[in-house]
Order: sequence, then structure tokens, then C-alpha cells
Amino acid sequence: MPPKALERVLAAVVCFLMLAAGYTAVVISQRQAALQTISRYNAAWTVSQAVAEFLELERTLASYALPQGATTLDDVQLRLDIMFSRLDTFQPSEETEFGKGRSLRQFIRSDVRNERVVERLRASLETIDGLLNTNDPAFDVGGALQTLESLNADMTALTSRAAAYGAERSEADQRELARLHLILSGLMSGLIFCGILLITLIWRQNKLVRKAHVKLQTTATKLEEAHKSLVSQNQRFDAALNSMSQALCTCNVDGQLIVFNDQFAKLVGIAPATLAGMDLKKVIAAAAGQNTPSVIEIILQQQSSFIEGRRKGRFTVDLPDGGAYAVSHEPIPDGGWLATYEDVSERRQTEARIFHMAHHDALTGLPNRVLMRKKLLDRCAEPAIEDGCDILLLDLDGFKEVNDTLGHDIGDQMLREVAARLRSCVAHEGIVGRLGGDEFAILTRPGCTSDDASELAERILAAIAEPFHLDGRNVVVTASIGIAAHIGTNCTPDEVFKHADLAMYQSKADGKGRVTRFSQDIAERLLAQKSLEADLREAMSLNHLEVHYQSLHDTQTRQVKGFEALLRWKRRGLDFVPPPDFIPVAEKLGLIDEIGEWVLRHACQEALNWPSQLTVAVNISPMQVHSGNIANRVLSILSETGLAPHRLELEITESVLLEAAESTLLTLHQLRQLGVRIALDDFGTGYSSLSYLTTFPFDKIKIDRSFVRNISTRANASSVIEMIVQLSTELRMITTAEGVENEEQLRCLQIMRCTQVQGYLFARPQPAHALLLEAPNARVARSQPV
Repeated sequence: MPPKALERVLAAVVCFLMLAAGYTAVVISQRQAALQTISRYNAAWTVSQAVAEFLELERTLASYALPQGATTLDDVQLRLDIMFSRLDTFQPSEETEFGKGRSLRQFIRSDVRNERVVERLRASLETIDGLLNTNDPAFDVGGALQTLESLNADMTALTSRAAAYGAERSEADQRELARLHLILSGLMSGLIFCGILLITLIWRQNKLVRKAHVKLQTTATKLEEAHKSLVSQNQRFDAALNSMSQALCTCNVDGQLIVFNDQFAKLVGIAPATLAGMDLKKVIAAAAGQNTPSVIEIILQQQSSFIEGRRKGRFTVDLPDGGAYAVSHEPIPDGGWLATYEDVSERRQTEARIFHMAHHDALTGLPNRVLMRKKLLDRCAEPAIEDGCDILLLDLDGFKEVNDTLGHDIGDQMLREVAARLRSCVAHEGIVGRLGGDEFAILTRPGCTSDDASELAERILAAIAEPFHLDGRNVVVTASIGIAAHIGTNCTPDEVFKHADLAMYQSKADGKGRVTRFSQDIAERLLAQKSLEADLREAMSLNHLEVHYQSLHDTQTRQVKGFEALLRWKRRGLDFVPPPDFIPVAEKLGLIDEIGEWVLRHACQEALNWPSQLTVAVNISPMQVHSGNIANRVLSILSETGLAPHRLELEITESVLLEAAESTLLTLHQLRQLGVRIALDDFGTGYSSLSYLTTFPFDKIKIDRSFVRNISTRANASSVIEMIVQLSTELRMITTAEGVENEEQLRCLQIMRCTQVQGYLFARPQPAHALLLEAPNARVARSQPV
């Protein structure tokens, strides 16, 4: 608070204290007078005393009237005199008895009935007094009593009105006292508050005085220190200017140097002592070289537009020798300007290296996906040419095996060698890039035709097919290539990459080591594949999958020994989808575990309805075996359905044993310990090896239908089956021949002593309700395809 304002507040507080003290004295005086009035005045009591004396007079007269009474005429006279004295209190006087508005006479005059009662009472008393003045002891006492008796009711009413009047006046007095008390309390509170405020203000005033004194001393000290600081600051300013990494200068409106640092002097090549106060034109002239413009001249040529236009800005000047300076120009209000010049040559080189690292592959030095996409974006902005080609997408076949078997260092060495061969093949016909992993891309030259791209792709395939000499080994891989082009200016790089990717995967699907140009047919096949995946998911959720059963027969007796559960899918209620078409899709989508478990549970439940000697065989996919929990699932389903374990056969293919890790063999042994029988399906195809039969003791070997089909026409097929049957007999394994379709095939298998047969000769796969299961020796009749 300012000192003057504080003084005004102090004066106001003191004046208020004086006024409050005077008014408090007045209020206290009024309060004392009110208390005195209340303590002295009570109209009800005075009237009641008069009524009591009146009644005592009646009693005395009544006692006097008794013949044997002890009351004398003097007693009567005494009571009459007392009554006259009481009556005098009702008469008006010069001074108010109990204060303004509070005399007993005012109570009498407040009601005309009161005055009448007083007048009648006086008349009655005077009448009785006249009777007594005769000095006759035998005066008319009865008349006197009768006179007083007529006043009894009036006196009682007077007493009642007096009580009411007194109560009213007492209440008014109480209110007045309360008001005075409230005012007094408020005044006292105000006095206390003002006293506290006064003390606070005085303390504050003293504090301000002390503070002002200290401030004056501090100001004097600071002024002295400021002088020293200015000298030191100027020294530090000079040091800061000269220690800056940037060159700095300030010029006035006439172009004369006002402030500059040592770096600016080095930039222009002029000594600081000579440079002070120079004109810029003279600076340029002094810094000029013999043949080429000086650095400051080149910079000021670009800076001149900012100086003349008095504009603020930043820009970079690239010098002929490869150097660069970042210039920051700032106008000054007085018409001059300030500028800094920073040598950013190293930063530019670093940024260039970072840009190169961000757009090139660190392993091969080729452009990466980011840079290839940018270049392809530029290509997509150009009009498309008929039968043109923009990009070749290449993926190595078998590179994962190289990495897994020889190690990542050899794999990296191979990728570098592949990059070198691609550069050599492509040369000036395009740009080679690595998109990631073993995937490469070649952006062809503008105007490249489909024939040109195909010829280039064939050269690349031939180059990649040559052996790689890596760490003393000859390693051979192939490549699959997809070719695509942009279609119109609305085509995006992602679409072109997608088309090339689809074509490349079509090359892999066609056998690898091939070149495929993208076509709409490939896109349609992809769309069909996606539709198949969506329908398979829907079939799973809507329970549209079915389990059909094909019977297994004793080769010699043709008796039914069991059934194989086969999964069927009638897509959208139309045609059945072959299992080879949708089982890989289920594996790709991760649905195979769920489907396999559903088939296993369904087959076990159906088998409970069959004769107890019949078994049920269920195919188990490699993914289910490698999941590690197939044994627990089988045990759970057997417990849930109540099927005896020896009635269940689980068929696995040889691909499960390709990765015959300890965990896989442990899983198969766990299944055997449950009592479940294990069969090796499709034996003799793919990667068949007799070592499988010693690795794990199978209960059954199923001979693939490709051998059975040629058993009667090709001697080698018959020899293979005979060898498998003999080996299985030695190992005490059951043999089942698949795909038996005629009696000639059956006769040959009977001769070879094959244990069981299965095929269309006996029955086609059919739903459980269509099976003929009448007796233990029943034969399943031939049925029409379902």
C-alpha cells in the first residue's frame, strides 16, 4: 500500500474510533435509564395492591358488622384512609412517575373504563367516609358493604387490564434493551476491529519505513555494483561475441559496420582493427580474390534482397567449393540490420549421410523401400504406356534354409553377392533396390516394354542360379520374379508393389525359379482365395463342416474293421470343396487346431454308436502335433465322450517326422501311453524314409493310393507294396492299402497278405447315418457318392 493511502486510512480509523466512543457513551446512558425504568415500574403490581386493600376494607367492614367481632370503628376508619391513599396514586401529578409514557395515570387514561372504575371507587369511599363521620357506632354497615360489593367485578377487571398493560410495556422495554445491547455490541466489536486494524496499520507503516530505508541503502549499493557490472559485462560481451561459432555483424542504415566479432573478421579476411567502421562495399572490395568472388561477396549478393526490403529471414548459401553458410538476417528499428553467418559444411555432409542411410540398405548399399517407393511414385505420375513395365519384384527361393543351416553371416554374404549380380545384370536399364529380407526390386527405365522386362528377368534368373561361393561352400538358390506396371496416373506405388508381389507369389506357386507378369487373373485368384478364407471362417462359426466316414476292411474276409473320419465342407450349401483346397487355408488362418479338435470329438461321439470291435481313425495335422498339447486334448475328449482309447487311431503324415525333434517324439509316445494307436499315413510318398519306422514304433502303415492304382500294371509298384507289407509284418505293424477300386487290385493285395484295404470298391465316404452297421461281421455295401 502506498504511504499516502496508508496515512488516509489511519486518519479515517482514528476518526471512526472517536465517533464510536462518543456514541457508545450515549448508548450506555440510554441503557442505564431503561434498566432503571424497568426496575421501578410495574402497573400490574400497583393496581393489584389497590385491589387487595379494597378487599381488606370489605373484610374489615364485614367483621365489624358481626355482633361478636373484634373489629373496631377505628379499624374501619384506618382501612378507609389506606384506601384513600391508594386512590391518590391513580391521580395525575406534575412529574411522570416512571418515565415518559409510563405513569399510572396514563394507564388509567388509556381506557375510559379505568377512569369510570376510579370515579365510582372514589364516590363509594366518600359515601362510606360520610357514614363514619357521624360517629355513630351503629352506622349502616350493610349499606356500606353493599356499596363496595357492587365494585368487586369492576376492580377485578381493572386488575386484569393492568396486568395486560404492564406486560405490553415490559415487552417494549425488553425490545428497547435488546436494541441498545445490539448497538453496544456492534460498537464494541467495531472498536476492537478498528483497534486491531490501527495496530496493523501502524506496524505496516513502520515496516514500510524500515523497508524504504533498507531499499535506499540497497539502491545505493546496487548503483555502485552496476557500474562495476557494466564494465565487466562489456568485457563478457566482447568475449561472447568472439567465442561464437557464427560470424556476426551489425550495420547501420548507411551500411557501415557497427559491431562484429573475430569470426566475421576471419570470414572477410581483414584484421579487426582495420575492419571497424568500414563500409560494406569497401569490405567486399578488400576481401575480393584475384579470379573468383570472395565468400562474403557471394553471401551478400543473396542477402542484398533482405537488406533492401528490410525483411527478416534465414537462408543457406552453397559455395562453389562445396562449402555452405547458414545466414540469419534481422532488421533493426533504426534502419540497420544484424546478421549471423554459420559454416554448415559439415552439417550438410552429415545430413547427406543421414539421408543416404535413411534411403539405402545398410547391408548392400542399394536403395531401400522408402527410396524405391518415392521413385515409383514419380513414375506413377507419368502416363502409362501400352504393354509397359515399371518394376520387377524378386524373392530368393530357399534363402531361409541358407540362413538356418549356414548362419546369418553367410546369409548376409549371399545378399551382398546377389546385390552385386543384380547391379551387373541391370546396369543402366533400371535401379536396383532391396526392400527387406531376401526381397529385391528393379525399377525399370522409362519406356521399358514387357518384352524388355522379360528378357531382363531371364538374365537375372540365370545370374542368380549360378552357384555362390560362400565360406568355402558352393550354395545354389533360385529366384521367383513378379512383373507389374502402373495403370494410369491414379495408380499408387502401393498398388504397383502389390501387383508385383502377387505375380511373384504366383511364380513361387507355379514351381519357383520363374517369371510371372501380373494379370487380372492373378488378382481374381487372390480374390477367390480371400473369399474362400472368409467362407471357411463363416463355416466354422455356423457349424457347416461335416464328418464323413469310409470303412476299413479285412483284406481276406472283407469284414469291416473300422472307419476313417474324413472332413467335408459343402460351401454355402452348393458343392463340396476338396480337402486339399481348404485344409492349407485352415492352416494358414490358424483354424486347423480348432477344426481338428472338432473332428476328433465328433468322430469319438459317433464311434460310441458302433459295435465295440470297430475302430475310428482320425487324421492329425502336423501343426496339431507340434502344438505340444495334443495329448492333453485327446485325453480330454476320450474322457468327455467315454470312448475306449484302443478304439481310436490317430493318423499322421511323414511331414510330422521331418522335424522329428524330441518334443515331437515325446508327444507321440504320450499318445501311445494313453492306449491310442498311431498310424503313418501316405507311406511311400514325399520324404519316405525307413528310419521313420525305427524312430517310432507305429501300429499301422497306410500304403498310398498311387502305388495301389498301378499294382496290377506296373511291376515296380507291386514290388514296393510287397516290400512294405513284408517289412511291416516283420515289425508287427498292420498295413492298410488305400484307394482299392477293383477286384484285381484286391486280389493282388490278398496274395501279398496286406492286412486291411480301403477304397471305392467297398464304400465311398458317407455320413454316419448312412453306414450299415447291423452285425459284427457286417460288410458295408457299395454306395453312391454323396
